[in-house]
Amino acid sequence: MIRHILFWNYTDTVKNQHREAEALQFLQDSVATMNGHIDGLLKAEIGTNLAGGYDLVFYAELEDTDALNAFRDHPLHAAHRERCKDIVTDRLCGDLITTI
Repeated sequence: MIRHILFWNYTDTVKNQHREAEALQFLQDSVATMNGHIDGLLKAEIGTNLAGGYDLVFYAELEDTDALNAFRDHPLHAAHRERCKDIVTDRLCGDLITTI
């Protein structure tokens, strides 16, 4: 299994307009469009980062590296990225292979 983890910050526009709660709900709704609709994607979620340093954490579990590669180019994932491009910035990504 692959654990795909990303950290994001809200854009200055979102922060300056105090739209974090609205943006989070939008992002959660967007992520929900992928769950159950992309082969190999076991689950995906996004939420507030409790540790600090970044505003958000995106977490996904995928069956294997083939599923991760397919996920990256999947039309639903591409649509999600397009919807989010003006909401988040400062991306940090990590992928972990795990047997658990």
